[in-house]
Amino acid sequence: MLSLSLRTPVALLVTLVMSVLASAQTRATTTNSAVPPAPSHQEIVTLHDVVIGKGGERDLHAEAAYPQGATNLLPAILFIHGGGWVAGSYKDAPLLPLAEAGYFAASIEYRLDNEAKWPAQIEDCKLGVRWLRANAARYHVDPDHIGVWGESAGGHLVLCLGTMADVREYEGKGGYPGVSSAVQAVVDFYGPSDFTSIWPATYKGEGASLLEGLFGVPHEKDPALWKKASPLTHVKSGDPPMLLVHGDSDRLVSINQSLLMDASLARSGVPHHLVIVKNAGHGFLPLPGTTIDPSRAQIMDDVLSFFSKWL
Repeated sequence: MLSLSLRTPVALLVTLVMSVLASAQTRATTTNSAVPPAPSHQEIVTLHDVVIGKGGERDLHAEAAYPQGATNLLPAILFIHGGGWVAGSYKDAPLLPLAEAGYFAASIEYRLDNEAKWPAQIEDCKLGVRWLRANAARYHVDPDHIGVWGESAGGHLVLCLGTMADVREYEGKGGYPGVSSAVQAVVDFYGPSDFTSIWPATYKGEGASLLEGLFGVPHEKDPALWKKASPLTHVKSGDPPMLLVHGDSDRLVSINQSLLMDASLARSGVPHHLVIVKNAGHGFLPLPGTTIDPSRAQIMDDVLSFFSKWL
C-alpha cells in the first residue's frame, strides 16, 4: 500500500522540478527567523524549523522558501510528505523550485502514528494551513490562494484537507482557533481515498499493518473511524479543484483509489483532472524495461500548470 520510505521519490521530484525550472537563476539566502528580512530582488529566502503551533504537548515545525521582492501577494503551496504515516520528514520537500516559480512554499510537520493515532495527522495538517493563513501578511502571502500537494500518505492528507474543511472536530487545538483551514487547490500523488467499500480486498499485508498502525484498531473493531478518515466519503459540491496523478501499476496504493475519487468528484461537479501514468509503480517508478508515460517532466508541467490556473 504505502511505502515506508519515500525519500527516493521526493529526491527525484526535486531533481525533476529543478530541470523544469533550470532557467530560473536565483541565489538563496538563509535565515532561521520566522519573519522574512527586507525584500531584495533575485533572492530566495529559506526558513528552517519555523514553529507553526502545537501537536499535543510539543511544537510542530515547517520549512519554507519564498522569493523576495514580489510586488504582489504570493500564492502558497504547502507540501505534505509521505511515508505510510509512520515515516518521512517535512525536511524532504521540493521547496526551492516552487519558490523560484513564484510561490511561497512550505513543508509542514505532522505527528506520525508512532507518536499519535488518527486524527492527529489531519489535525496537524489543518494547523499548518491555519498557521499560514494567520501569518499571511508576515509572509506576503495571499490568504485566499493556498494550495496543497502531497504524495502517498501525504496524498491522503491533502485529499482530507480538500474535502474536510467543514469537519470541525478535526481542527484540533494546536493553535489559531477560528482561522479557516480551507484550501483552494489540491494535488494528490497516489494517495488512498477510501478505507471503507473495498476493505479488506485492497489493503493486505503491509497495507493493513500500516492502516492499523494509523488508526490503532482493526477495521472490524471500528469501521466508523476508518470511514470518517476516507476523503471519498466527504466529497461534495464546492470542494476545491483537484489534480490526481497515479501509476497504473502501483501495487502499494491501487489506482482504483484514484479512479473512485475521480468518479466521486465528477458526480459532485468538482473541477478535477486524473492523470494515469502508464508503466508506473508507486512513486512513478517505471516497471522493469519500460519508461513511464507521461514522463516526469510532463507530470511536473501538469502540476505547475494546475497550480498556475487555480492559484
